[in-house]
Amino acid sequence: MRTDRKKDLDKYYNDHLKLHIMRRLMMVDTWSEIKGIQSAVFEALDRENKLEELEKKAFEAWKKSSLSK
Repeated sequence: MRTDRKKDLDKYYNDHLKLHIMRRLMMVDTWSEIKGIQSAVFEALDRENKLEELEKKAFEAWKKSSLSK
C-alpha cells in the first residue's frame, strides 16, 4: 500500500491484524477454547470502556476547574 496518510495506514494495518486473528480463530476446535477467547475479549472490551469513562471524568473535572478560574 502506497500512502502517507496516517488514517489509511492505520485502517490497513488494523484490517490486516483482524484478518490474522480471524484466521487463527478458525483453527480453534474445542468449546473451552472458544469460551476462553470470548471471556478474554469481553474483559478487554470492559477494560477499554472503563478507561474511556475515566478519561471522560478526568476531562470533565479539568474542564470544571479551568472554567472556575
